[in-house]
Amino acid sequence: MADLDVARERFEALFREHVAGVASYCRWCLRSRGDAEDAVAEVFLVAWRRLDDVPAGEASRPWLYATARRVVANAARADARRRKLNEKLNGQPVGIEQSEEEPVAGQVHEALAALAPRDRELLFLAECEGLTGTEIGTIMQCPPVTVRVRLHRAKQRFRAALDARTPATDTTVPRPVSPRLKGVEP
Repeated sequence: MADLDVARERFEALFREHVAGVASYCRWCLRSRGDAEDAVAEVFLVAWRRLDDVPAGEASRPWLYATARRVVANAARADARRRKLNEKLNGQPVGIEQSEEEPVAGQVHEALAALAPRDRELLFLAECEGLTGTEIGTIMQCPPVTVRVRLHRAKQRFRAALDARTPATDTTVPRPVSPRLKGVEP
């Protein structure tokens, strides 16, 4: 019974410390509150069942995100199968509702949507979740140097996609006029 109490305490501490981050990641990936809540529950169910495999300390965070990534991938595959079946049955694709947003937020969302899923995931993990290259490498099962290169390229692609959606503004700096040339037309 003492072992169960120790396991329960460890799990509860793990849950308290990481549920907000895992939930944020799942909400971002799945875009549906209900699906995200299901995914978070699944992540922590896996953590409970495999508590002996969950690393102690800071290493538990990337382990949970890697688990969340697999759960989200499974949910996305299941969703794709459901959507495909629904389209087949109804003969029409299902539209996605979009809310009214500020123009800049809309441009950011459009730029993110134009990126490959891997680029979006890297940007989210690094910028929104604040994970390090080493943690992201653990999650994505690749070396930290690869993460840094991919993240740099993802940021460049995001900037290009955002610039393509942002109205052009005049960023030229007027050339100073020499005092000797004032009044002289070029």
